[in-house]
Amino acid sequence: MARPFLCIGHRGAMGHEPENTLRSIRKGIELGATWIEIDVQRVEEQLVVFHDERLDRTTNGRGLLAEQSFAELRKLDAGRGERIPTLEEVFETIGERVGLNIELKGPETAEPTVRRIHARDDFDYKRLLVSSFDIPQLRRVHELDAEIPLAGLYSRPSKEALRTATALGFLAINVSLRHVTSEFVKAAHEQGLQVLVYTVNEPDDIARMMSLGVDGVFSDYPDRVLRASRK
Repeated sequence: MARPFLCIGHRGAMGHEPENTLRSIRKGIELGATWIEIDVQRVEEQLVVFHDERLDRTTNGRGLLAEQSFAELRKLDAGRGERIPTLEEVFETIGERVGLNIELKGPETAEPTVRRIHARDDFDYKRLLVSSFDIPQLRRVHELDAEIPLAGLYSRPSKEALRTATALGFLAINVSLRHVTSEFVKAAHEQGLQVLVYTVNEPDDIARMMSLGVDGVFSDYPDRVLRASRK
């Protein structure tokens, strides 16, 4: 029996609402996303949900995220009056409704992320995926809890990426739309890896990914993915 095609709301539903905010996450769920993807970075002892190194693009703040205190970050407007959320607030928001892909963005994020996951002792690991471009961070997650599903992020798929993914027991490999090929999808599946593709927004690209047999896509517009999957 074929696995369902995963519709992963990218930073919530950032085509509709301010990215990586609780508003955006709620919108993604409302539109039918089966998973939500967020980015986490460490600030003091907190894990904040934020993508960029700088505050300028998505908030009314300025400068580097890492140079701000957690209290100062919480005063910022992240769009439409939303605050920069914490990972814990995201867990509370999604409940058991959807899966959650946590992308580790900053340094030293592996250990606090695992602690937050363990603090939610009722959380089903089948609804969890931890991903990163930073493979050493994923290796550290695996050392702390080998049961947490992992995905390596790669802008360009390669044989080396497949070797790393299989050696570390990844569940999935997340690759860029620009470089995914049918040959790579086939090779990954032969290694028992799921292939998840980012960021797929145009209907033609969504249809093409489905035809290639990928396992799911990250999209700013999860409603478009759901429409395509019903055809």
